[in-house]
Amino acid sequence: MLDYKVLELDHGVSYGSVTLKSLQNDFVPELDLLVREAIQNSSDASLMEPDESFKVNFSTGFFAPKEFNSFMTGLESTLNTLHPSATAEFLEIRDSKTSGLTGHIRKADINDDDHGHFFKLIFDTGKKQTISGAGGNWGFGKSVYYRVGIGIVVFYSRVKIEEEYESRLIITVVEDESKKNLDGSHATLLHNLNSRAVGKAWWGIKDGEDFLPITDQEFIDAVLNVFGLKPFKNSETGTSIIIPYIDREKLLGDTVPYEVGVSDDAKQNFVSVWGSSIEDYLRLSIQKWYAPKIHNRELLRICNDKKWLNVSVNNNPIRKQDMLPFFQLVQELYTSALAKTLQTEYAPELDYEISTRAINVLNYFSGGRTAGYVAVTRITKQQLYGNGNYLSPYVYCGHFEVGGGKNEPIVMYARDPGMVIEYATSGLWVKNIPWPENEEDFIFAFFVPDTMKKLRTDLEVKEHAGELLRDYLRSCEASDHMGWSDPAKMSLVARIQKNTVEQISKLQNVDAEKNVDATASRLSGKLGKLLMPKVGYAKGKGSGSGSGGSGGGTKLRNLTFDILSQQLVGGELELEYRIKLSHGKRTAEITVVVESEGGRIDPTGWQRDIGTPYPATILAAVIENVNSPELGKSENVDVSCTRDYTDYSGEYIDAQLFKVDGSAEYATFSVKSHIIGAEIIGKLRIHARDRRYSFSFKVV
Repeated sequence: MLDYKVLELDHGVSYGSVTLKSLQNDFVPELDLLVREAIQNSSDASLMEPDESFKVNFSTGFFAPKEFNSFMTGLESTLNTLHPSATAEFLEIRDSKTSGLTGHIRKADINDDDHGHFFKLIFDTGKKQTISGAGGNWGFGKSVYYRVGIGIVVFYSRVKIEEEYESRLIITVVEDESKKNLDGSHATLLHNLNSRAVGKAWWGIKDGEDFLPITDQEFIDAVLNVFGLKPFKNSETGTSIIIPYIDREKLLGDTVPYEVGVSDDAKQNFVSVWGSSIEDYLRLSIQKWYAPKIHNRELLRICNDKKWLNVSVNNNPIRKQDMLPFFQLVQELYTSALAKTLQTEYAPELDYEISTRAINVLNYFSGGRTAGYVAVTRITKQQLYGNGNYLSPYVYCGHFEVGGGKNEPIVMYARDPGMVIEYATSGLWVKNIPWPENEEDFIFAFFVPDTMKKLRTDLEVKEHAGELLRDYLRSCEASDHMGWSDPAKMSLVARIQKNTVEQISKLQNVDAEKNVDATASRLSGKLGKLLMPKVGYAKGKGSGSGSGGSGGGTKLRNLTFDILSQQLVGGELELEYRIKLSHGKRTAEITVVVESEGGRIDPTGWQRDIGTPYPATILAAVIENVNSPELGKSENVDVSCTRDYTDYSGEYIDAQLFKVDGSAEYATFSVKSHIIGAEIIGKLRIHARDRRYSFSFKVV
């Protein structure tokens, strides 16, 4: 049986109601706040670990209330009465490749300003993060864990202490102690234990003046078994945060605003795609706030202390190619600006133009004047989405009120942790930026500060003199980390905003001049069609968007072909593709075709009607992975068809690279599956002989 400790009324006590309101945000969905806080905490806990990435998994599930309530000494009967059903839902956030909830667990052992991860998360209120380069500042973000459910949270962690490993588990309750029923009686859990309760309590082990976590692994396993969760094993360290008694309908009802001005169509479209399940909304929210870090392996190359995020929902990973096209663009903008800030070269992987400009601020820095860089793109809806059926970018980032007519610019910004602070469509970040004249065009920009820039030591505002820019910006955030605001007597953020707007506006004027020149060239007949790479393939009849792909795809009744990513390698185009076969279909044939004003021209038609060498050829067709329900797992394979070795025959798959009749070029790639429902992932390497043409694929 667990001990419990209820915080009572006393001098200087911290009330539960104050903690719940301390996040300073009641206008952003709870699930968004949860995603932002949880991943930022995991990112902070990964800073001292040697891995190049850290892992976070959000999972949902069901548990038996009576089994869990039996651990809540003193509240068991109350919880059984409030939750009489046989099952209830929970949500778990688990990270690994992190340090876990390290630090002392006894008050007497804490002898400096750093109370450690465990003590700060479990007991402290408003104790800021002290790790250099961390995201947290105020120490109030953790309150969101108690807002998502009914106030009960289970914290389980495994840490390494010298050469030994230790597990820690403690259960915490934080609630609004002033909450009343209609008849005036207390509507709180803790008043059933103590009439002087102020809304906070813990379940663990009482040891004199200390209240300690459970470290007995057998007991911890019993708690985890209630939720069907596994303990950390071997040399694994990390933290699991379990929130029982979540209300699915309430959390989902919080994701779409009710205010006037949001069209019913926008709401309905959003809810039907993303707002009908917690799992789907979590996948969207993770992309929204952490697009810069999701599987972004370039971070390690650009800066060796920046880790990429390996994130999943119910153990279903969100990879770079799984991200929505808009959030893939967000990542490219961030990476482009970051590379410039750190004086490193980076070539965007997606095919649209991104420009970068330095943001200079005078009289603030001890060396140089560059506060960071902004990356800007002006992109058409067709470039962004191809023929895909996607929602508005404004809806994805929570601006349901924006839409209709011309598109407002969006400016984003972030600190070291790589979390998007804001998608600004109003205010000083976008004020006076010219809107695109064409309603099919978008302007997106991302500002990344040079966080290691040092403020002058002779600043009049002494508390910031000699401070690093990252620490200054960190202090400019409210507890919800959703904006930067200068303190009194400082105007550094305001100047960054003003100069960012000026640079974006200048770039738009340059783009306008380019558009005039291009139009004149087309009218004079001197400019041919743009060659690959071109975002969006298979643009003829019968084509549609591929699920999660960045380049569109083709969907037939029993065959799906998606372009997952694309990049230029040595002047040749390398595409990552995915083929899905269903309804008993075992074969697929992929042919490179030329797009013309009169329609598509395949190799046979080109040879018959034009006679010149076909303008594109497949240099290599590779298969890397095969999966199917029949296999029950993913199999890595090593298949490569080239002009020297055109055929492959294997246990799961046959493949062939061949010339279509009448053509001299290898422009068709075929596969034959020996298993039902195969999903095939690989790469195509294509050489374009003539750069005046655009290409797509014919899939049968």
